[in-house]
Amino acid sequence: LFLLLCAVGAATTDWWPPEELSDDTSCVENGIEAVDYRYALAMSPCGLCEESDVEVFHPLFASKYLDSEDPEENITLATVFIHGLAGDANTYFCDAMASAPSNVLVVAPWFGDDQASGADWEEKGDSSTLSTYWNTQGWVSGGDASPSPSRFTTSFDVLDTIIRKLASAKATGRFPNLERVTVTGFSAGAQLASRWSVFSALGNGGEELEIGVRTVVADGSSYLYFDETRPSSTCLDLFDTGVEHVCDEFSLPEDADTCMGYNSWKFGVNFTDLGSSYMYLDPFAADSTLVDEAITLYLNNSDNIKFIFGNEDVCNCNTEGYTNTNSEVCYPSGTSCSPNDFGGELDGIQCCDTYPDTGSSNALATGCESMMQGTNRLQRGLNYMSYTKAMQAKLNLESSFEFGFFDGGHSDQDFFASELFQKWVYS
Repeated sequence: LFLLLCAVGAATTDWWPPEELSDDTSCVENGIEAVDYRYALAMSPCGLCEESDVEVFHPLFASKYLDSEDPEENITLATVFIHGLAGDANTYFCDAMASAPSNVLVVAPWFGDDQASGADWEEKGDSSTLSTYWNTQGWVSGGDASPSPSRFTTSFDVLDTIIRKLASAKATGRFPNLERVTVTGFSAGAQLASRWSVFSALGNGGEELEIGVRTVVADGSSYLYFDETRPSSTCLDLFDTGVEHVCDEFSLPEDADTCMGYNSWKFGVNFTDLGSSYMYLDPFAADSTLVDEAITLYLNNSDNIKFIFGNEDVCNCNTEGYTNTNSEVCYPSGTSCSPNDFGGELDGIQCCDTYPDTGSSNALATGCESMMQGTNRLQRGLNYMSYTKAMQAKLNLESSFEFGFFDGGHSDQDFFASELFQKWVYS
């Protein structure tokens, strides 16, 4: 309790903006004051979590004040926009606000690396409350919030809480005509949303609410596999294999013995070495039948699980032997990306594998666990589509996940502006 009080006492009016939210370029360009849309979502301890001596909230941005008693009958859809590793929830919020139809409620949670008091986050907030935050990248895979109050909630619980809050807002008449909430994630946000939709009963369709729940993700750096197999070597060419790429063979990886963690969480469902930082998954780690049930529900929920991939998200600057496209796709002008161990340069321009999301950092995961899934983001996504289709057939499920493409590289804005995003999220 003493440490918590110290944390509260340290809060000052100078806290805003934290570093991850300091770039307000998109908000300024769109004439939006993101600070006016901050909302503190009250969090309760998860089922296995410890009680806290202080009230805890999750910081987010919302285009409508969720606790108002005034009904807004025009809101029929809600969309949750999950940011990437940069933590720039304000940018995602402002981009979405500028383009979303008027009937869409926009919500952008911040899985930040800085803790705020209620007074820091909201103008009339309570200085005795504390926000969730993550001092590691564990939020991407459903990890516990860090570290005060410890073992209180997880990033998966945050998504559950947002959806239940919106369902409650429909029931109480705040948004009486709300029909569906869509959880969207790009890049690291796709990693969170896609894994959450497997193990959350709200995401996999195991629990029905008065509103529908859909998940639409794009360009994750890795995906969750459900057994020990991975795409065969014939599906892992070291170059852009294009949008027609299909993988017909899955087998035990040749280097499974040397890549010891390839099937551990977050890449697989081997929970043997899960550790103590994933409370949401503890019940699944203790009972494999719960894992099987969740996977079956997920694979059978094809109407509400959809994928979109950038047709030019095909660059890899840090794998020896990979052949990058010799064009602006992988060597965009005006950039200087690192690390760049094997991508070289073209006309003096360094290889970039995460452009235009960033023109300075190469963030494609190239560890053995990720490379077993594919050699670039597009190939990994299409391998996963082939894999889930094979798993659905194995379970005698008649449907498969819908997927498609947007024109562009690693671009959240191109994802949001795509025809499929408009169709699957806004209609």
